[in-house]
Amino acid sequence: MPITGINHINIEVTAEQLPKVKAFYEDVMGLKPGFRAKSKRDGAWLYAQDQPVIHLSVTEDLMNEADKIHFNHVAFACNGLAQFKRDLDIQQIQYTLEQRSLADREMTQIFFYDPVGIKIELNFAGETLP
Repeated sequence: MPITGINHINIEVTAEQLPKVKAFYEDVMGLKPGFRAKSKRDGAWLYAQDQPVIHLSVTEDLMNEADKIHFNHVAFACNGLAQFKRDLDIQQIQYTLEQRSLADREMTQIFFYDPVGIKIELNFAGETLP
């Protein structure tokens, strides 16, 4: 499975934090707001040129103040869906697979966790399984 690059990182914030965090990435990092796929949660996608590199997601499920963890997951742009799924099965890695349309494009996403609990999202644009 060739990884072709990091697709995006996801940062969870409260509704109150969203404007401040969004402004930080726009003003300090020079990212620009842009199209965001429909979601159950509020948030924003921030772009570097034409790539949405940071997804801000609103959640009220953050831990107590001392233990807040805002980094939710890292997503990779990939190709070779069928082979990668076979490799995960052989290695007995538990995962979830979702096939969906995002921005009028068919996509398959695989979600799993690394050994220390970091969520990994693999995006296979234009690839689906029968």
